[in-house]
Amino acid sequence: MNNSRTVLIVDEELFGKLLRKVERIDENLSILNISKKQVLKNNWLTSDEVCSMLSIGKRKLQQMRSDSSFKFTKTGKKIYYKSTDIDKYLENAGK
Repeated sequence: MNNSRTVLIVDEELFGKLLRKVERIDENLSILNISKKQVLKNNWLTSDEVCSMLSIGKRKLQQMRSDSSFKFTKTGKKIYYKSTDIDKYLENAGK
C-alpha cells in the first residue's frame, strides 16, 4: 500500500468559493433528505398502520394483499401501502 500524499496549492479565494459550494450542497442534501422522509411518512403506511385503520389483523391484511384489494410495495422485509390507495379502499367499502 502506497501512503504517499499529493499536496495541492489552491488560491485562497478559489478555496473559499469551493468551500461555500460544498456547504450549499450539504444544506440542499439535508433539505432533500428531510423532504424525502416527510413525503414517505405522509404518503406511505406500514402494515401496522393499515391494520389499525381497517380494524383488521395481519392475516386478513395478507389475504387482502393476495386478493389485490390494494397495491403495496415491499422494501426488504417491510411492506408499505400508499395512503391514497387505503383511503380509496375505505371510501369504496363504505358504499
